[in-house]
Amino acid sequence: MNDLYSFFYWGDYNAQMAELAKRAQSEPWSFGNINDYSILKNYMKHTFQKLQSEGKIVTAKYYCIFNTGLYDNYNEPIYVYAEPNNRLGYSSWIFKGFKDRYELGDLKIIDLPERADYFSDPGKLIFNWHYPVNVHYEHILDDLNTAQRLPERIRTSDLALETLKGVIDSSIQKVTANYKLAIPHYYNNRIQLMIPLYFNKNNIPDVALVLNEIDGKCYQARTCLSMKMAY
Repeated sequence: MNDLYSFFYWGDYNAQMAELAKRAQSEPWSFGNINDYSILKNYMKHTFQKLQSEGKIVTAKYYCIFNTGLYDNYNEPIYVYAEPNNRLGYSSWIFKGFKDRYELGDLKIIDLPERADYFSDPGKLIFNWHYPVNVHYEHILDDLNTAQRLPERIRTSDLALETLKGVIDSSIQKVTANYKLAIPHYYNNRIQLMIPLYFNKNNIPDVALVLNEIDGKCYQARTCLSMKMAY
């Protein structure tokens, strides 16, 4: 499987991402005040991988296109459009711009690829309160990388386990009352749910507990993500 950066010759990739961010419907594509478009770059990278796995990268004699899954301010899908790159030692395709359906129609490109398809069962996008949630507390508290995502006062507390259990139980109750609090995301070819965990009273989540559904019977919660990782 090719990666996005070697499949196309982009020229100034940062400039291309800035152009895409400007054209697409408004989103916070960077963290903080640094306009590096890191969120958008990550989105494009993984979207391209998923499209390859689904065979939705269209390559013809004179062009290559794929559906970014993003929409412009007129609710029109945005496509990547590329042409053959004849320079030796470079990628086979050279990026020529982001196009909508009308612009591709002007180029006589009519059969357009679909966006990436991440699920076939909409039920997997909603938290099912009938399923028990089995939490791997040992991994969350004792794995160095995972534990570092928890607030320091929790990591160093003599009651870390009791506090974590209480917060998770409370969060599951909130999600049971309002399923929209569980956010679906796609990782390793499967849909997971992320439940926000609040260790303070300021209504700002500290980490997200990741749930994997197992055969329509239960959820397995092995890890948690920092809010930056989750976003």
